[in-house]
Amino acid sequence: MPLKIIKIFAIVCIGLLVFPPETAFAFKRIFLTSGTSWNVVSDWSNLNTIETIGGGGGGDSSNGNGAGGGAGAYSVVNNYSTSTISIGAVLTIQIGTGGAAGSGAGLDTFFNRIAGTATVCTASTMSVCAKGGAGGNGATGGAGGLASGGVPASCTRCFSGGNGGNSDPTGDNGGGGGGAAGPYGDGKIGGNGNNTTGGGGGGGGGADGGNSTNGQTATSTTGGWGGNNYFGLGGGKYGAGAVVGGNATSSGAGGGGGDQGYSGGNGGNGWEWNNYSTTTPGSGGGGGGGGGNGSGTVGGNGGYYGGGAGGCEIDGGSGRGGLIILTYIPSVAASARIIRLVGGVILQGGVRLR
Repeated sequence: MPLKIIKIFAIVCIGLLVFPPETAFAFKRIFLTSGTSWNVVSDWSNLNTIETIGGGGGGDSSNGNGAGGGAGAYSVVNNYSTSTISIGAVLTIQIGTGGAAGSGAGLDTFFNRIAGTATVCTASTMSVCAKGGAGGNGATGGAGGLASGGVPASCTRCFSGGNGGNSDPTGDNGGGGGGAAGPYGDGKIGGNGNNTTGGGGGGGGGADGGNSTNGQTATSTTGGWGGNNYFGLGGGKYGAGAVVGGNATSSGAGGGGGDQGYSGGNGGNGWEWNNYSTTTPGSGGGGGGGGGNGSGTVGGNGGYYGGGAGGCEIDGGSGRGGLIILTYIPSVAASARIIRLVGGVILQGGVRLR
């Protein structure tokens, strides 16, 4: 190997020791799942990404109906900078709660309410905000939170939550919950319940775009399959032959709808940030709908975060709460390392490193 190449290689190696890549490009990530305020950390910088997911709606449980709840939307801002974002400042936040069983609406999630007392997305008062999903309403599935209703309104990477599936008052079978939106796309809609007395509940929708799919509408004899997740996997099995719907088997997938007289399966928790937190995954799938006319029959719960719940004539499932994710490059640079080389290294031009 020529001497010049050896010298260049030595310089590069020394540079990596002094300023290693993991220091130069390190970032920090904070998850907010509760609380009403956040203190700006001491190393916060304007190199940041702020992501929000709204709360999912609850499944309806009115007699003879039971539509699924809509799921939460996803909104994001990059490199957000404002005079109120200063070290030590106390910012107002809201983590949108999931809708309760029985048609409760999921609330909006916002970061930094800069004016007023609003608790819903308003461009003039919120730095970033994602809409929650509506609860199932009788036989009509709840609407998923719309990206266009969030903040910023002009966002090109903000997505809508999936709508809940409809129930059918004739067959009393619940609709599936919608899947939550995430950083890769819209959540999918829940499947509809079938209109025959032998049918079941619809499957819950998958979350976060990609290869995720809608929950299936129940057939005349079985519940509907749950929708698959971003990778095209994991939808909960339909209930058939007098069995409950299966829970989602992979992150962000929807739960299966229950057979006539049996409960729906739960939606799967999301996956997007699993590498950084084992307890805070990402965009959740929707819960499956329960088949009607069964004592103790329930709709499946949505998955964390933002998944809508399945509905049921007897008892709908619960929507899941929202999430705030703060990612930033720390403002405090790492200190350079002092390296001493035994004997020294002479570089071209006579410069010696000791």
